[in-house]
Amino acid sequence: MSPTNLRPDASSPEQWWAAPETSPDGHAAAAPKAPTPAAEAKDPLIGLVVGSFRLVRKLGGGGMGTVYLGEHTLIGSKVAVKFLHEHFASNEALVQRFLAEARAVNLIGHENIINIFDMSVLPPRRHYLVMEYLEGSPLSSLTGSAQPPSVIVPILTQVCDALQAAHLNGVVHRDLKPENIFLVRHDRTPHFVKVLDFGIAKLLDGGRTPGQTSMGTIIGTPEYMAPEQWAGKGVDGRTDLYALGIIAYELLTGRTPFGKGGLGSLLHAHLQEMPTAPHELNPSVPVPLSQIVMRAMAKRAEDRFGTSAEMRTALEQALTGQASASPPSLAAPSPPAPPSLPADTAMGIPPTAPAPPRRPASPPPLEVTARVVLVPGLEPARMACTDLSRAGAFLCTEGALPPLRSRVALTLELRDRHLPCIGEVVRHVTPAQASSWGMRAGFAVQFVDLSAVARDALARVAQGQHPPLAAPKVVLDDPQADALLTMLAQRMNSDPYVLLSLPQDATFDDVRQHARAAISALETISARPLSTRQARELAEMRLRVEKASDLLGHPRQRIEHDAWRSNFAGVARCISSGLTATEIESLRARYLLAHPGTEARERIHATTAAAWESQGSINLALTEYEKALSADPLNLQLQQRYWTLKQRGVKPTPPPDNGPKGHDVPGLRRRRS
Repeated sequence: MSPTNLRPDASSPEQWWAAPETSPDGHAAAAPKAPTPAAEAKDPLIGLVVGSFRLVRKLGGGGMGTVYLGEHTLIGSKVAVKFLHEHFASNEALVQRFLAEARAVNLIGHENIINIFDMSVLPPRRHYLVMEYLEGSPLSSLTGSAQPPSVIVPILTQVCDALQAAHLNGVVHRDLKPENIFLVRHDRTPHFVKVLDFGIAKLLDGGRTPGQTSMGTIIGTPEYMAPEQWAGKGVDGRTDLYALGIIAYELLTGRTPFGKGGLGSLLHAHLQEMPTAPHELNPSVPVPLSQIVMRAMAKRAEDRFGTSAEMRTALEQALTGQASASPPSLAAPSPPAPPSLPADTAMGIPPTAPAPPRRPASPPPLEVTARVVLVPGLEPARMACTDLSRAGAFLCTEGALPPLRSRVALTLELRDRHLPCIGEVVRHVTPAQASSWGMRAGFAVQFVDLSAVARDALARVAQGQHPPLAAPKVVLDDPQADALLTMLAQRMNSDPYVLLSLPQDATFDDVRQHARAAISALETISARPLSTRQARELAEMRLRVEKASDLLGHPRQRIEHDAWRSNFAGVARCISSGLTATEIESLRARYLLAHPGTEARERIHATTAAAWESQGSINLALTEYEKALSADPLNLQLQQRYWTLKQRGVKPTPPPDNGPKGHDVPGLRRRRS
């Protein structure tokens, strides 16, 4: 296979963003060149209403498509609308690849990955995606000169977070490069990462969908392609880590490791040459960080980091001088290992798919039972635990399976001790699959944040050894920990806003920050000498905090929660995040069906509000609009009228709330960061 069979738009990525007034590092950023009025006048799409959005202007384009700025016709929120070039519409493979981007992104659902809200087709055959509109600059704006490790490592760790989420869902990006990593500014994060362009992502779901790349086809950007991509062989998550190593090298040294020569020289370099280590080119790069970059660029996939999470941990430790990474093997390159079987995706795995790989059963593992909390507050279920290791375990059950990517609290019963753990669900095995594969039904979990003692105990069990007997003493309840747990327990069964100490109009940034603070507080407690009861309660509390964070951190989940609780300010936050009018109207229809009489109450208060507004009594009008929105919080026109009126500067009494206030004005129009 010739290495010239590359993606058609590899050299011309779509530009569908806008530069802010200043770049993330505080310097002036050049805005994208706007098209001339004459050019826009000739574009038939400018001014067209697509779904709920009016196309305002062209942002840019590439080999696969053109991107436009769209504004919501009612609330004015901005999105990017990406159209596939019309002449590609007859190529089914390219159409499927274009639509696969939305499929891949929505499957992952991570804050460091670009959000795609909708996809459709404009007659006769203009396929388009509606996605998040970003203000900032691509990571490529930092290339060309060496950057400080203190700036680069936080960016790299966020990319690792995004890749870990993608890989756990069986998605490999395959075209990671600086142009596909975008930096935006948040209140407390000057370089907040958004990973873009999953248009050629590989969905490793046990089968191929139309348009996916088959073995033997090379696809990617030459400067960042792993050896297995050049060879046209199978890829897995370690392929993305190779590209991330190239990116890290370029940012730390100001140059790519193999230059920008022709395809022949790049092919030879990626397969055969070892570049000079970053710390030899830039002495300010710590040696441990340099070794991590070299390991990520190892020729053989098995010599790289096994997961993105492992690389993230190594990066954080290297920056603080706490660890040193093993240098990559300098042995002659060999064909890359076949891709490992990924976790199930939301589409599931058919019963006829190959069985997951099993570790050798010699020595045979000890029989272990686990008590698993599937629903917080309910009694734990007892399950047999197989394939136990320091990384995770398989829990056998014929009952309902917890959702993929959800977290469960479990307690492993190891001889004379009980070991509390938190596991993230990464795989389902249904009874039909279990029968086909000759194994038991259940689900696999990956352990999260295990202590050193727990890792040692699990390593012994995995080798068929009993863990050493615990000291013959009873651990009493720690008084200080008990006081903190009692205080937290008072909020555990409350509304998620109360649980996370959030106001009803909290921003999505606030949700993430408060969740991290709550987890940090629980981790502080876990460092104390806890009794078995306290450890179990702590694990359950952490699980509830994570579930509350998941609920309030995703607009599609939060809007329904807020609407059913008449929290119109929270609904407004979700609307401003980019949910389409079609989605909201569909949800409103269900809401009205479940709340008979709502429209009549809303009309009474809305009519009263309009009367007060016509008389110039803005404060009274706002109060009546609030009552109307409490009855019908998903009414888009009512939301628009209320927030427009509120912009006049008169602030009505907010709904009762004991939590801290958000960092920007509530509602549909947020301040620029």
